[in-house]
Amino acid sequence: MEIFIYYSIVFFGLIIFFLYAYLIFQKSVQTHKNKKEIEYSRDLIPYIDNLIDNILEGRYLSEDSKDYLKKTVKNPIKRDIIIKRSIYYLENFKGEFIYNITELCEDLGIVDYDIQNLKSPNKYLKALACKRLGEYRSKKSLHHLLMALQLPIIDVRYNSLMALAKIGDEAAFIEAFESINNKVILNERSLIEIVDSFEGDKKNIYIKMISSPNDYLAAIFIKSAGNYMDVYIGEEISKYLFVENKEKRIAAVKALGNMAYSRYVEDIIQLLEDKEWEVRAVAAKVLARFGDDRAVYPLVKALTDRQWYVRFNAAVSILSFDEGIDMIPSIFEVQDKFAKDIIISAIENLNMMKEIELYENSDDENKRKTAMYIKEYAKS
Repeated sequence: MEIFIYYSIVFFGLIIFFLYAYLIFQKSVQTHKNKKEIEYSRDLIPYIDNLIDNILEGRYLSEDSKDYLKKTVKNPIKRDIIIKRSIYYLENFKGEFIYNITELCEDLGIVDYDIQNLKSPNKYLKALACKRLGEYRSKKSLHHLLMALQLPIIDVRYNSLMALAKIGDEAAFIEAFESINNKVILNERSLIEIVDSFEGDKKNIYIKMISSPNDYLAAIFIKSAGNYMDVYIGEEISKYLFVENKEKRIAAVKALGNMAYSRYVEDIIQLLEDKEWEVRAVAAKVLARFGDDRAVYPLVKALTDRQWYVRFNAAVSILSFDEGIDMIPSIFEVQDKFAKDIIISAIENLNMMKEIELYENSDDENKRKTAMYIKEYAKS
């Protein structure tokens, strides 16, 4: 028994020793790499900046410069410096010259290098490769990114879709989303962010995808289209306000609410009586964005809705209108506790109570009534 304990101590001691030695080794390797990176950066970064300046000024790179860079990228540390510097310009600058930087990345083999990294067993390296391929904006990588999208790794899927958005190829982007089919591979917010980031002709992809037979994907593109602010797209979206699918109705209301085109106010007012409470709640919320007084009376009626979220959103929207605030006395004169409670809740949530209290000294009789009713109801 004592021998067993002795061997166990020795065994675990050796494990700790080798682990410590490995950590020391890794630390020394990283320190050496960092020193080399600083050393190489002193000359390499100004050289790259000078080449990019030439590209900005419309001058072509000499074959000598390209040959020098092709030799330089064979060194892993120098290659990383070139990649990081190229991505800096690709991320922070816009214009036709970006295509010249993309072409340079292709000529140097940087794009091929990250395409090869997609085959790595390292999940982090795969995800990083997808991200970089998006920054390069090279169409050489389209097929490989579409293949990477099928991998069961969330970071790889997100980065591959975002990369396709940055490259801006309509056919590949649509193919990527259609390949998703009924599989929900990312959350809704991430997918909307990706669609918003598309750098090609957004109008075409919206027209194509908001009519997708996949209701979930159609709703994603409808919601994203609300940020696009296009009259024609607004017309297309309005067709989905009264369809059978609830998610499409909600998406259409949100999108048109973002656009805030007053021509759709009457349609959204109708949705305050939709059979689904989620649709009624969203309609009540977005009506405030239109700033159209036609919405006030229907919103007051919605204060008696059986669902709390509908009542609350209606109350908040009412308080965004001057005419809505003027309606408060008439709301309190009716014997409807739900309506009164939700108005008080909305006022407190919007931190408007002090503002309402000041109405006590107003020359406007209606405002004095508002202050009185709220004060009395708060005490009760």
